[in-house]
Amino acid sequence: MAFTVSTAQAQYETAPKSFYLKHQNEVNQIYFTEDTSSLLQGKWLFYPNQFLTSPSSVLVGQTVYLPTSFKDITGDSKGFGTFTGHFQIPKQFIGRRIAVLIPNQYGAYRVFLNGDVIVRLGEVGRTEAEQKTENAPRIAYFVAQDEYFTLTIQASSFNSMHGGFENPMRIGIAKTVNRQFQQQMMSIGMVSGAVLGVGLFTILFSVFRGLRGRNSRSNLVFGLFIVFLAFHNLFSAPYAYTTFTDINWLWGTRLEYLFTYLASIFFLSYIHLLSRRYLFTLNYQIAMLLLSLNISVTFVSTPEIFQPLATYSFAYVIVVLSNFAYGFYLTLKKKEPYSKLNLIAVIFLCITFLNDFLLMMNLIDSVNLSFISTSLYALLIMFQQSHHYAQQSMHTEQLNNSLLELNSSLDQKVKERTLQLHELNKKLELQIRIDALTGAFNRRALNAEIQRLYSEVRFHSHRTLVFAMLDVDYFKNYNDHYGHLKGDEVLQQIVKTMQNTLPSSAYVARYGGEEFAILMHDVPYAIAQEQLQSVLEAMRNEQLEHVNRGDDKNYVTLSLGMAWMDKQNDFDSIEALMKHADHYLYMAKQAGRDQLKP
Repeated sequence: MAFTVSTAQAQYETAPKSFYLKHQNEVNQIYFTEDTSSLLQGKWLFYPNQFLTSPSSVLVGQTVYLPTSFKDITGDSKGFGTFTGHFQIPKQFIGRRIAVLIPNQYGAYRVFLNGDVIVRLGEVGRTEAEQKTENAPRIAYFVAQDEYFTLTIQASSFNSMHGGFENPMRIGIAKTVNRQFQQQMMSIGMVSGAVLGVGLFTILFSVFRGLRGRNSRSNLVFGLFIVFLAFHNLFSAPYAYTTFTDINWLWGTRLEYLFTYLASIFFLSYIHLLSRRYLFTLNYQIAMLLLSLNISVTFVSTPEIFQPLATYSFAYVIVVLSNFAYGFYLTLKKKEPYSKLNLIAVIFLCITFLNDFLLMMNLIDSVNLSFISTSLYALLIMFQQSHHYAQQSMHTEQLNNSLLELNSSLDQKVKERTLQLHELNKKLELQIRIDALTGAFNRRALNAEIQRLYSEVRFHSHRTLVFAMLDVDYFKNYNDHYGHLKGDEVLQQIVKTMQNTLPSSAYVARYGGEEFAILMHDVPYAIAQEQLQSVLEAMRNEQLEHVNRGDDKNYVTLSLGMAWMDKQNDFDSIEALMKHADHYLYMAKQAGRDQLKP
């Protein structure tokens, strides 16, 4: 039931537990264990066209039950508003790190815990111009200070088909939620890798066998269909690609549709090559024209344009299915042989695509089946083709031996390719975070790390953070005198010296040019000063020659500016923290260089 909080807001702010007890019938009790998570569902209040961070003292909320869409609440998929829910977790998890898994939602959102933001996706806005949409899963973390808490979700969406919080959230202790999420993403990646391996194997088999025969051409087309099917599964819900790539949501959505179109092209081509009666030439040409049009529009337009076009184009599936049904009727009428396995697989695939389309249109309440069905379809058809080839191979001993060898090594090849994929992903993830010259972390990695540590310090009263800016004294003079190659060697030596001098928990990054940044967390102020001073002393001991300084020293030195942050010594923003350290770096230079200014 909806309730107006006339004095409730004041109660909530001054005595949270009494507020929850007074409104016990609005509190959703959540049960989970050490090894299980729970759906974060129940009674929420929805405030349309409002962005709030806590329960309103003057507005009346509409009672809703998540997951739900804007269309179910207001009748329109486009809009914005705030969801507020009160929850109670088991007492034994007070003081524990709790995680909320938010699967992909259409639009943008910000989530607040008792008024403090804990996670965001995109930029919420009151208009389409203000909003920045993303479409990826997120995990929010917090430490439970009490068994009662309030979650507030600001959400906005200007998609004509989707909006709101349509996919269910889960809550549990952090390690359990993380494990479940990683298992889900890894299973999708492993299955997609296996399907990709099957597709590549089919393509190579067709190429090496020769493309002159009709079966070889159809097998090549089928292999291409399987390859794009594997990529389609990675880029469709729940969007496993977001865990190992940095593709923005717009290109992620484009690639999802493009891989779907390409898989459809090769699937229809495969059916057309099997028998013209299953897909008449005219219907095949019209389907290819529609898919080509969709591919072109998807490349150059936004989802607001290419998604509705895909929806309208999908209507031609009725013609394709009717053609296939008529072709199969002719096959039965003429009593011609056909593969029951192939027939079942095609029908199953068509039914699941229809299910996912109706689900996307919000016409049915179901689950996404395309990942399961397409993977099973690829394996079923591969099984059918392997059986067919095995029968053919009985006529020649050479082909028989080749097929036996391929069958025995197929599993190993799939495992090796899956392992290679994981290793390449790890190397790629490391490469995009490391400065190529010095081996320190780069600016992009620094931004992510300081954002993480800054948020933790602001959320936890016992945490501390040190941000130091470091600059090589008279480095331009050094380059002018010794050359840029020697200057690069000096930068590399400086990073090695810092890494050898500072504790392993210190985070060393190249800020730009000859400037570096150091992050240290949970280190006492005096100890942090000593450790940074030790960096200066270590560089003096290196005695790297620098005779073109412009002062009385003839070796390379450093200047350091340090900023300290804890709950009492707070900064309003990361920019303010960094500016503070940069200011003290400037003071160190003005005071004669080769020193630390805290």
